[in-house]
Amino acid sequence: MGSIVSSKYWDNHWRKEDFSIASKLHPIRQWIESEILPTTEFDVFEIGCYPGKFLAVFGELGYTLNGIDSFPKTNLAMPRWLKDEGYKIGKFYQSDFLNFSSKRQYNIVCSFGFIEHFKNWDEVLTQHIKLTKEGGCIMIDVPNLKSSLYYFLYKIFEPEVLKNHDFSALDKVAIEKVFKNNGCIIKPVKYLGHFYFRFVTKQSQTSLIIEKCINFFKPFFELLPKSVYERYIVVLAIKTPSNH
Repeated sequence: MGSIVSSKYWDNHWRKEDFSIASKLHPIRQWIESEILPTTEFDVFEIGCYPGKFLAVFGELGYTLNGIDSFPKTNLAMPRWLKDEGYKIGKFYQSDFLNFSSKRQYNIVCSFGFIEHFKNWDEVLTQHIKLTKEGGCIMIDVPNLKSSLYYFLYKIFEPEVLKNHDFSALDKVAIEKVFKNNGCIIKPVKYLGHFYFRFVTKQSQTSLIIEKCINFFKPFFELLPKSVYERYIVVLAIKTPSNH
């Protein structure tokens, strides 16, 4: 079963994206840096790696960078940029992940906002684990769109975003179950990131004004429980030696 999001959507989504490392203030970058120790001995494989803004964070930590994405610049322009930034480069694949197979395994396998775009997301997540070395770790995040706050905002202003996500993947318990069924040890699954609303498919002047108006109420939204206003659900799991 393929992605519930069309390749045309991703092509339009990434076409104007510049290569740059994630901001030091980005909650996912901060999460990576808080969990992953610097080393020059290990490698990382990011699934859905384009445009490399989080992969570059691992590059700064000394890891050899590898990745896969269906976007056309994945195996040429992006790794060239990463190499020019001084990071160690491994192998990059421009391919549909569902058609990808490899006997190679990696110290870290990660994806950020990827599994929720598949109906068979549990199989996609299991494939993450299979690509991980014993004792290695898997890092993923999914957007917190099941939150009543974010769901309401996107339902009103950009309902097509909701259609591009399988909501069964946006569940802490369901994600934990897949990892446990594959013999992984899981750190506590948590919500992450301050409140922030952004349009995904709309870039008009009107949408920018709406964004600013909604985000103006951030201090009030952050009086709500974290499970309501924080932007991501993040998971770090360790692949145990008995897991094959």
